[in-house]
Amino acid sequence: MTDRMIGRRGLLAAGSALGAGLLAPASLRAQERFPSRTIEVVTHAGVGGGTDITARMMMVAAPGEFGQEFTVVNRTAGSGAQALQYLASRPADGHTIILMTQTHLLTMLRNRSLPQLSDLIPLARATEDPQMVLVRRDSPLRTPDEFLSAGRARSLRFGGTHVGGVDHVAIFAFGRAAGLQQPTLVPFRGGGDIVINLVGGNIDAGLLNPAEAESQLRAGEVRPIMVLSERRMAGFPNVPTGKELGINTVASTVRGFAVLRGTPDDRVARLEQGLVRAMSGPIYRGYLDNTGQSPDSVTGREAWGRQLTGFYEEGREALTALGLLR
Repeated sequence: MTDRMIGRRGLLAAGSALGAGLLAPASLRAQERFPSRTIEVVTHAGVGGGTDITARMMMVAAPGEFGQEFTVVNRTAGSGAQALQYLASRPADGHTIILMTQTHLLTMLRNRSLPQLSDLIPLARATEDPQMVLVRRDSPLRTPDEFLSAGRARSLRFGGTHVGGVDHVAIFAFGRAAGLQQPTLVPFRGGGDIVINLVGGNIDAGLLNPAEAESQLRAGEVRPIMVLSERRMAGFPNVPTGKELGINTVASTVRGFAVLRGTPDDRVARLEQGLVRAMSGPIYRGYLDNTGQSPDSVTGREAWGRQLTGFYEEGREALTALGLLR
C-alpha cells in the first residue's frame, strides 16, 4: 500500500467522522462543553445598587466554578422592563442569565408584552431579607395584639415606597391576611425616609428589612412587633413571626437568578449547581452576614421557583384589588 493511498484513506476517514458529527442529533450537540464563553448577568439596577452588588459578589467565586468569566449587564430603565427585553433578545443557551427581584414580577403583570414568569426557568435564590413590622419607641401599640386590634378598628398608616410597588403589595397582603382594615400607604423614596418618618411619628408603622433600620433598632428608637418570615430571626429571637400569630403571609426582599425557557436541561442543571456552590463559599456568606441578610438565603431552583410563583400570584391579586391592574 502506497503512502498516497494511506493519506487518501486517512482523509476519507476524517471526512466521514466530520460528516457524522454534523449529522449528530441536536440533543448530542447540545451537550457540548458549557459554558463556552463569558456568561452575562443582566440586572435592572445601576452600578452600586443592591442587586448589582449581589451579582458582583456571586461573581467572585463563579468563574472558578464554571471555568469562564462573568460580566454584569446593567439595563436600568423601566423597573426591570429593559432587563427582561435584553434577556429575551439573547439566545436561550444559558450564556445570559437575569438577576430578578419582585419588581420584575410586578412589571411583567403591568406589561404583558414582556417575557412573563412562564417564559423563564428559575435557577437559584441569592438573597432573602425578611421584613419586620416596626413601630416607634413611644407608640401606644406595644404588643402584637394591640397592633392588630388597632388595625381592625381603623386604617393604619404604613410607610412604604411607591404606589403599586413591592412594599405596597406586601402591606396589602399583610393587612388582608391579618384581617385588618386596608392599611393606608404613605409613600416615601426609600427605607431611610420611612424610618425617619416612623421615628418622627408621621406614620403608624413601617414594613422594613432589619438592615434598613439597624441604627434605630440599636438605639431603641423603633420596636419590632413581628417578623414576616417562616421562622424567627436569629438576631431577634423574642420577636414572633406573623405565622405564629395566625397571619398566613411572609414578606421579604429577594433576589435570584433565572434563565430563558428553552435553555437545554443539562445547562439549567449546570447553572443551578454552579451558582449555588459559588454562593455557598465564605466570601458570599460574609457578604450576607455583613449586610444583615438571612444566612439561609441561598437555595436552588425548586424553592426559588415556588417563591417566585407565590409572589407573582400575590402581586396579581394585590394590584387587581387596589385597582392598579385590569
